[in-house]
Amino acid sequence: MTLRELRQELSRLGIRPSKALGQNFLIDGNILHIILREADVRRDETVLEIGPGLGMLTEALVERAQHVVAIEKDPRLCRYLREKFSRVALFEGDAVEVLGGRFAALGSGFKVVSNLPYNSSTSILERLVEADLKPRRMVVTLQREVAQRLAAKPRHKAYGALTLFTQLHYHSTVAHVVSPGCFYPSPRVDSAIVVLDRRDPRVKLRSGALFPEIVRAGFGHRRKTLKKLLAGRARLDEAFAQAGIPVTARAEELSLEEWITLANALQETA
Repeated sequence: MTLRELRQELSRLGIRPSKALGQNFLIDGNILHIILREADVRRDETVLEIGPGLGMLTEALVERAQHVVAIEKDPRLCRYLREKFSRVALFEGDAVEVLGGRFAALGSGFKVVSNLPYNSSTSILERLVEADLKPRRMVVTLQREVAQRLAAKPRHKAYGALTLFTQLHYHSTVAHVVSPGCFYPSPRVDSAIVVLDRRDPRVKLRSGALFPEIVRAGFGHRRKTLKKLLAGRARLDEAFAQAGIPVTARAEELSLEEWITLANALQETA
């Protein structure tokens, strides 16, 4: 869909793009091609799209997948999408809330292929990576800043809690940087296409280990040492020694495997 065609369709529907809903519509066919190439959707697969908008990506997914499930918050766009795509299972509502419920429509082994709404991309990703039923692969377009956080390495300023929660379950790769002009209206920042492939980390996280709690505590004050931020936990020195982590280490210096090892050690010494 060209910019002219998109504007005409929005005008016909009486819709003005909403910043509050994070509405930036993709208008670049080359970017669409890259998304589809990275997603590699097969005929027997189920795909979830979040924020389909006017359905530029949806149309291509319907042609490729066995089942397409979509979540759209704007009721006006929902009406439009229902008329246009009879084969799409469309859920109307906020994606964070929909994904937080018992969302059994996806089955197992599904993929997520989406241009995520800018205003809720982080919350949506957190829902997806922490869900009991996790996607096998995600190909998502989102703010470049968030993309860098997902793929960050230790000691990088973008490395943080979201990095670790994501990389605990997924290998993250920034596949392509997308300029603002590829969307209407143009956002004020660059975007990026991120590919997340489901994987298990080299070190296994034990059931009951307090990984989320210590990660959040560790990145609460990045300048303080991790030991100070975890002070008060039983046998902390023993856990640090068992994990082989210096007492002077800060949260951003630890690899994912070191975080898992520390969480396991804290569970053992509790």
